[in-house]
Amino acid sequence: MKKIVWLFPMVALFLGITVQQVQAQASISARAFAEVIAALTATETSQLNFGRFSPEEQGGQIYMSPQGVRHATGTLALSGGAFAPAAFYITGASEASFSITLPSTPAVLINVASSKTMLVSDWESVPPRVLVQVNSMAVRWL
Repeated sequence: MKKIVWLFPMVALFLGITVQQVQAQASISARAFAEVIAALTATETSQLNFGRFSPEEQGGQIYMSPQGVRHATGTLALSGGAFAPAAFYITGASEASFSITLPSTPAVLINVASSKTMLVSDWESVPPRVLVQVNSMAVRWL
C-alpha cells in the first residue's frame, strides 16, 4: 500500500509537469515582405571613335568632347569619317543611384596591324564624375 501511495503522487507530479510543458509550447506566425528592385543596367550605345586622321610629321592631339565636338592640335590632320564619343544608356529603378568612375591614368591603344600606338588621356564625362541619381526609369550620359 505504501508503494501505491508513493507511486500516485509521482504519477500526478509527472502528469502535471507534462501538461505544463505542453501548455508552455506556443507557436507564432509572422510574415515578412521585401521589395526586390531591378539592378541597374548599362548598355553601350556608341563606341569612342576618333574618326580618320593622319599624324603628319610631328603628330599632335585630338580632342573629343563628351558632346561630340572634335578638334586637333599640332600637325595632326583630321580626315573626316565617322567620329563619336562613347555613350551609354542606363536603366533601373527610380531613385536608384550610381557613380561614374573614369580611368585616372592614360590608356594606350595599339593598332594590331601596324603596332602604332595612341595615348588616350584627360577623360571626361557628362554628367561629371559624381554620384548620379536616377530620377526616371532611364538616364543617358555621354
